[in-house]
Amino acid sequence: MAQKSVSAKDRREDYALRYVPESFRLWHWSSIFSVFIGVSTAMFFLAWGGQLTLEYGTWPTIWGMVFGVVLIGSVGFFFSWVGSRTGLDSDLITRGSGYGFMGSAIASLVYSFNYLMFFAFEGSILVASLQASAPHVPVIIWELLIGITFLVLAIWGMSFLSWLMWITLPIYIVAVSLVFYHAAHVSHPIAWLSYKPAKAPSTVAGPVFLQLGATVFALISMATQGADLGRFVRKKDQLVGSIFNGYVVMIVTFLGVVILGSYFGLEFHQTNPGTYFSSVLGIGGMLTVIITQLRINTINVYSGSLAYSNFFSRVFHFTPGRQWWGILTAVLGTLLMMGNIFTHMLQVLTFEGVFIIAWAMSVVSDTLFNKWLLKINTRPYEYKRAFLPHFNPVGVGTLILALVIAAPLAFGVAGPLGENLAPFVSAALGLIFPPVIALALKGRPYRISSTAQVPVTNQPTLECILCHEEFETVDMVICPFHEGALCSVCCGSNAQCHDVCKTEGVMVQTLTVEQPSS
Repeated sequence: MAQKSVSAKDRREDYALRYVPESFRLWHWSSIFSVFIGVSTAMFFLAWGGQLTLEYGTWPTIWGMVFGVVLIGSVGFFFSWVGSRTGLDSDLITRGSGYGFMGSAIASLVYSFNYLMFFAFEGSILVASLQASAPHVPVIIWELLIGITFLVLAIWGMSFLSWLMWITLPIYIVAVSLVFYHAAHVSHPIAWLSYKPAKAPSTVAGPVFLQLGATVFALISMATQGADLGRFVRKKDQLVGSIFNGYVVMIVTFLGVVILGSYFGLEFHQTNPGTYFSSVLGIGGMLTVIITQLRINTINVYSGSLAYSNFFSRVFHFTPGRQWWGILTAVLGTLLMMGNIFTHMLQVLTFEGVFIIAWAMSVVSDTLFNKWLLKINTRPYEYKRAFLPHFNPVGVGTLILALVIAAPLAFGVAGPLGENLAPFVSAALGLIFPPVIALALKGRPYRISSTAQVPVTNQPTLECILCHEEFETVDMVICPFHEGALCSVCCGSNAQCHDVCKTEGVMVQTLTVEQPSS
């Protein structure tokens, strides 16, 4: 795959397993931002806003969303900034941020469930809308049709995502405006801003802000998407893109769509937007829900496919292509949807948050403390198998310790209060443990010895001796087992070498490579 042009295969694969080359990082920040807005406009956030307000009241919900903007916006800025500067997605960043080559597979597997969960949530909203319009059709038929639709859409990558987001955004804006007009002028107006539930929220589970913060934490995976999508942005847009993909998109999400859902939930006495959109707009409402769910669930399938691609390539050395993992994501998400996961949304968000938070915060901590402040991890964001340990105890140890301590809390061993403390505990441990473990081990996990070599050549690309395709030199290693240049994916997925390059105590070297011009 010469880097001179972008083939259809490249558009579908989107460098799911490797560094994005400079020649493919040509996207304007607004194109990436439009995909993020596809996440923000998900019907899930309208439903969530309604549920939170009915449970806690309007002002607590608003302050909880402010917390979400600050927390998730900051982490999102970090991931988008690192991704845009390195060309790496969140999984590849994780490899060199305290987890190691196989250690980051754990994070990928956990990460993948996040997108299955949201796929099922969004699919359930779509089913409700279709069922309201055609109640004589069995629910399972709608669920299967939705699953089949996303099986087809699963093969496409970022180019299709950006196109889909742009052409459908005006439809969403018009439909939401019409529903808002109906709520404000046709329905019976309510005192939305001063609303408090008739029965005050129980404080057995802790203060209201603690309970709201616990559910907000669960959406931190929106921040890690900053790298998955931001890695495509062109060089001159790195800063502005990171600001928009970090903070601005969270303002739109939490202080825009969620708060709008809060208002709709009270006005229509219904938290499922699939139901009230169809009620207000009829067939137009149903079509709006369909279009909106196409937007968000295509993103969920795409992000899930990245996670599965990385997991299976390392653990099983199996690389059939990103689009096949998109199909798997669609199938598993459909099964979860059939299991009616929507009715357990708040509980699932709290529990899921414990896992994602520990991982995301440990990656942030490794950069802030171990790379920048303490200078323990002095290497760049390494992602190639030849130069990484299998498991780095800094990140893996942090994740295990955080889960051992926080997961029982999420399961309820300390009662409702413990359940809501769990995400905060997980975040704190994720930030604290990486520098503690790295200092205790005196930085040894980062000093991997390898007989593989870094190619030094005046040529911008080299041909991989296994797949016979050309990649940028930075994506290549000189393999002592195969005695030639390998691309990072062939290096990572090859099962024959048994990591022979790391069996001898020789530090990473460089080698001048002369390759005849074609």
